[in-house]
Amino acid sequence: MRRRSLRLRLLVTFGLGAFLLSSIFASLTYLGVRHVLVHNQQQADLQQSYENAALIRSTLYTSPPELPKLLNSIQSATQSNVLVQTHHQWLSKSSNAATADVSSAIIASVDAGHATDQAIELDRQIIFVVGIPVPAVETQVYEVFQLKNLEHTLSVLLLYMGAGAIITTLIGMGGGLWVTRRAIRPLLEVSEAAALIAQGELSTRLVVTRADEEVQQLTESFNLMVTRLVERLERDARFASDVSHELRSPLTTLATTASVLQQHRDELSPAGQESLNLLLADLSIFQALVEDLLEMARSDAGAVPLTIETVRGVELVRQSVRSASRRHGLDEPPVLLESGLGEPLVEVDRRRFERVMTNLIDNAHRYANGAVAVRLSVVGGHFAVNIDDDGSGIVPEEREQVFERFFRGRAAHDRGIARGTGLGLALVRDHVNAIGGTISILESPEGGARFEILLPIVSEHP
Repeated sequence: MRRRSLRLRLLVTFGLGAFLLSSIFASLTYLGVRHVLVHNQQQADLQQSYENAALIRSTLYTSPPELPKLLNSIQSATQSNVLVQTHHQWLSKSSNAATADVSSAIIASVDAGHATDQAIELDRQIIFVVGIPVPAVETQVYEVFQLKNLEHTLSVLLLYMGAGAIITTLIGMGGGLWVTRRAIRPLLEVSEAAALIAQGELSTRLVVTRADEEVQQLTESFNLMVTRLVERLERDARFASDVSHELRSPLTTLATTASVLQQHRDELSPAGQESLNLLLADLSIFQALVEDLLEMARSDAGAVPLTIETVRGVELVRQSVRSASRRHGLDEPPVLLESGLGEPLVEVDRRRFERVMTNLIDNAHRYANGAVAVRLSVVGGHFAVNIDDDGSGIVPEEREQVFERFFRGRAAHDRGIARGTGLGLALVRDHVNAIGGTISILESPEGGARFEILLPIVSEHP
């Protein structure tokens, strides 16, 4: 399962953090403001209720018939519903509101002579009920306030708080984007530099700029690591080159001596002839090993010139196959062309490509009973060269390892299978990469292994 990028995770974290904090702040602010506003409104309404109760008591003393007119005036002025009960009779036009808005508990408390107020919420509306006893005229006054203006204010406040939370979240994400870019940039630079180094650009270094202390330390440590790595590679390359050069002189002497013995092999005993055969076989492997080591040392040191030229791909392969077969005295495998292939042009170093084909054909001879065919085709804008052998194939877990130096797989444990150096395929991959191509191992239609080389096509002749 592919993991999300670090930048995306940091951005999401900043966004969620900003949203969570802004939501908590908005919620606490809204609840606090709501409590204050509701409390202040209730106190104002309570004060108004006592004033209205005093007016009702005065009216009942002086002019009881004027009470309905007074109640209408109060209701119009305060936008409330006033209910008056005197001698157990309701004197309000909205007497049905007594059971709808005023609970029996409030009525019982007021009947007992206690002033009572209660805030209730019905259908998401805040209702404030005040009950005041007026014992002087044996009357109870109830006033029901609909806090619609306050509800509108709270709704607007909630809308602004929500908008503020969203804006804060966006600001947090913007800040997170800036921070992540600043934090991730050094990691991306390290990653790009490491990729270039893996491709062979060993001169790649990170630029030390005026940055944070941690970033500067990372840059300096990375550059030091690469410098030490390059020094180690150069030291190993010089060692391999020096050893190979030192081996050439005694190897030449051995080859000359073996050649002299070969000229007089009829004078040797059967045991001597068998020993000479073993000496010649191992001497051949030794010579190939020294040549491969020298080639690899020059390649590692960058001393092998790279001469790129544009050539006809099909003709290049035919010449390389012919040269490789003659060099090793092998039967030349057929070169088969895909229908409609044409004449694709590729940019290669002829010497390196011929060395690649030589090693692959020799490898097929040593390990897989020889190459059965070289098939040419076009795959996704690339000139594909497929070398199929007649062996048992290469198991998937070894298809990448065979390109490692001195890796020979199962052949390393059985000298009767093949007698190679384990450097041929490593040189093949180095040369293919140097000319801008790729090489991989597939399964051949004949059941053996298929080495597929892909070279970018620069143009194609009709």
